[in-house]
Amino acid sequence: MKSTVLKALALSGILAVSSNGFSLYDSAPPIGLPESHNVKYGVYTSVGYDSNLNNTDRANREDGGFVRFGVTASYADYEAATKKQFSARIGGQLYDKDAMGTDERTFSDISISGTLSHAFSAGSQYVLDVDLDYTPEPDYSNGISAANTQGNCLSWSISNAYSRMIDCRWSWTANVSYNGNIYTDSFYEQDDRTYISGGLSLNLRQNSRTTYGLNTTIRHEDRSEGLDSDSWFTNLSVAHALSPTDSFSFSVGVQAKFIDGNSDLYPTIDFSYRRVLTKGLSARAYARFSNENVDTFSRGGNVNYLSNNTLRVGANLDYEFTHKVTFTGGVALIHSEYSEGQYGSPDYDSSTASFSVGMRYKFTNQLTGSINYTYTYGDPGSVSYINHYNRDVITAGLSYSF
Repeated sequence: MKSTVLKALALSGILAVSSNGFSLYDSAPPIGLPESHNVKYGVYTSVGYDSNLNNTDRANREDGGFVRFGVTASYADYEAATKKQFSARIGGQLYDKDAMGTDERTFSDISISGTLSHAFSAGSQYVLDVDLDYTPEPDYSNGISAANTQGNCLSWSISNAYSRMIDCRWSWTANVSYNGNIYTDSFYEQDDRTYISGGLSLNLRQNSRTTYGLNTTIRHEDRSEGLDSDSWFTNLSVAHALSPTDSFSFSVGVQAKFIDGNSDLYPTIDFSYRRVLTKGLSARAYARFSNENVDTFSRGGNVNYLSNNTLRVGANLDYEFTHKVTFTGGVALIHSEYSEGQYGSPDYDSSTASFSVGMRYKFTNQLTGSINYTYTYGDPGSVSYINHYNRDVITAGLSYSF
């Protein structure tokens, strides 16, 4: 029992150090202990229908079909002194018409992620997190994506963190991260962005389940077009881990944003939650509010917006109905308020909401079938260059692991 508790504490420490996960879902501590496994491989394929291939308004949209395919691999070793895990997906998507508001029909479906943790001693450790995605579908939970499909986009996150114990309750953490996104379609290149962040935190472990933190982070954002910005975040946080059924993280603070010679203060809130509700039913959720610098440059009017208050909310459910059948559901919402526009440009709001439901059926331990439906509603505001759109996507597929 003692070794299990110590192992759990060590793994929760890894999470505390690695607080810059690519997905906003990752902020909450994981439930249970991860398992080591040898390299696993898989293949997948699916066919689908998209009601809005060209990502435009209802009057001008085109519908059509697509095929998705690829291979996967994963590996995890949590028993060694240097703990590591990785997963990869490499594939593509083929459409029968020009798709995603571009003149292309072939897109990538690539995702690579990994974590490495090394304990130098009982009281110090280093964690490296790497995530990379190259796909036309935005990952609303990564905290940096635009709120609509814009053709192939390379999104990445590289996070380095070092943590050291001061005594049995207090510790400090230093972290540096580099992330961003680059679009391959020239029309959307104006929203290419890179972020460089560095931060320090002082942590107090109240008990084996709960840790409090005082955190400060400085971030520089570089845009290909429009105005660069700098932000200084200061917040108080709490993370609750090692519960048999749930975990959460919550932080609240203030953001000082510097852009175009102006400076303003904005509130920030981050929340992430995981819970095993009953046997076979699990849930994850996140919410984030901050002042971003996403899609703040209007090429048509050559206007920059200095303020972009943005709320991101997401949640999903998995319900294992039987040992063969699992139902899934999810929702994602991004709502942005643009203000302080140059040359007297009017304020406006932009929203994107996505709802999904699905089912997985396990034919065998290796072969799984799935069917999914996603509805996306986009309202980019009256003065945005992005079209208002509705979109329905239906897919059915198979995956085989070995």
